[in-house]
Amino acid sequence: MATKELHTPPQTASVTTLEGSPVLVPAPVHTNGKSHYPAKLQSILSPEKVEIITEIHSLERAKTPRWLQKTSIVIVGVLAALVAFLIFVPWQQNITGGGKVTSFVPGVRPQSIDAQITGRVVRWFVNEGKIVKAGDTIAILQDLNVNFMDNDFMEKIERVRERTVQAQDMAVATARQRTIQAEQRELAAKAALENAKIEIQTSRIRLKRADDLTKEGLAAQREMETATLNFQKAQADSIRNETVLESARRDVEAAQNEENRVIQQADALIAEIELRVANARQRGGASVITSPADGFIVRIAAVGAGQTVKDGEMLAMLVPTAGAQDQAVEAFISSRDAAIVDVGRPVRLQFSGFPAFVFNPGWDNFTINTFGGKVAVVDAVDDGSGYYRVLIVPDSTQKQGKWPSSQYLRQGTPATSWILLNEVSVGFEIWRQLNGFPPVLPHKVAAGKDGKDEKKK
Repeated sequence: MATKELHTPPQTASVTTLEGSPVLVPAPVHTNGKSHYPAKLQSILSPEKVEIITEIHSLERAKTPRWLQKTSIVIVGVLAALVAFLIFVPWQQNITGGGKVTSFVPGVRPQSIDAQITGRVVRWFVNEGKIVKAGDTIAILQDLNVNFMDNDFMEKIERVRERTVQAQDMAVATARQRTIQAEQRELAAKAALENAKIEIQTSRIRLKRADDLTKEGLAAQREMETATLNFQKAQADSIRNETVLESARRDVEAAQNEENRVIQQADALIAEIELRVANARQRGGASVITSPADGFIVRIAAVGAGQTVKDGEMLAMLVPTAGAQDQAVEAFISSRDAAIVDVGRPVRLQFSGFPAFVFNPGWDNFTINTFGGKVAVVDAVDDGSGYYRVLIVPDSTQKQGKWPSSQYLRQGTPATSWILLNEVSVGFEIWRQLNGFPPVLPHKVAAGKDGKDEKKK
């Protein structure tokens, strides 16, 4: 009986190398109760060969992988580039502030048109957005003051003024005539006094002659007595004329004082009536509301014809037409930053409605569509909340120093400003930011040896 040989799959065995890693090898063949490997495997699995193979694989595993070498080189290069970037790349320090577009000239800033009197709106002459010239009529009001409600008030007060002036002129003329009469009486008294003095001299000569003749017996005693009486009468007339002259002088002085009083009173009355007339004219002119400057009318009050407005109530808002030289930005910065901002510092600006890309305002290559300016004014007092106002005007020396026209860049447009300071390295700026230090130290003023002020940082 023939025997069939069964085909069995080759068996395998696990052999552990010196490194401790298992290796699959064919299982040994059992013959006559003994196990042995095939002839080919015996030469390979001999102890000498296994040890040599194991040492070769261990050296290869101890080497650093290539991917780790490449990764290490990349990391070192990145760190070196970062250090170089922090040390050598410049950074423009800046102060950020927010604000809005305004005008550097106060006369062209938005202003309200107010009612000067309490009155009733008769008619509007403008609409929202209308362009007006200086002096154009905005509206007409009817005065509600009881003293000015008469339509013929101006004519009547003009007549009162004319009559008052005429009456005061007549009073002044009368006082002047009285002064002239007093002066004439004074002249007459002076002449009478001079005649009295001459009469005294004549009477004295006659008295002496009569006395001499009487002593010589050539004249009667009666002539002596008559000469004496004439002399005494002349003296009495002189004293009376002196009194009359003094009285005339006092009359002249009184007449002059009266004339001055009448003139001053007339001037006061005329000035008073002129003031009333001027007030009436101004009051009448206040009922006509006109534009104070060229510009645009906005925000008309919600009052129509027939409605009443009070004195000082806003009727409309006027935005004057501003030129390029009048444009400015009103920005606000903190008190810490205000201490280090000087007039003339360069500024970069971004306006709302004008798209821009800003990475660092000091890097022109990384900043697109920003506009140049310079600090013109730094307020000496805060706005009440610890922020200081800075006025920024265009700077034609910078890139894009010319701003858009006022037709597109309207007053009140939000704006962001970057006030440029010193140029430092990126590493220093990061260190400063982490420590919370200011960009630059404020200047301190100290007296020098020559008595002049010196600036020290």
